[in-house]
Amino acid sequence: MFVGRPEELRRRERQAAALAVEIARLMTQVESLGIGPVMPAGGRLSGPGFVLVRTDRDRWSVRA
Repeated sequence: MFVGRPEELRRRERQAAALAVEIARLMTQVESLGIGPVMPAGGRLSGPGFVLVRTDRDRWSVRA
């Protein structure tokens, strides 16, 4: 949980939004390959030939 000044929180929220835009762009590129969609399922993102999973250390990992 974030503990800090409101202006730092807003800065981090803007940074998170910018990263989300990049993630959406990459997911669109994966789908444009025409071999399958990227779909959320049970706390994971599954795509054609991969699964993104959350690890026990609050990070994301790829299983291909």
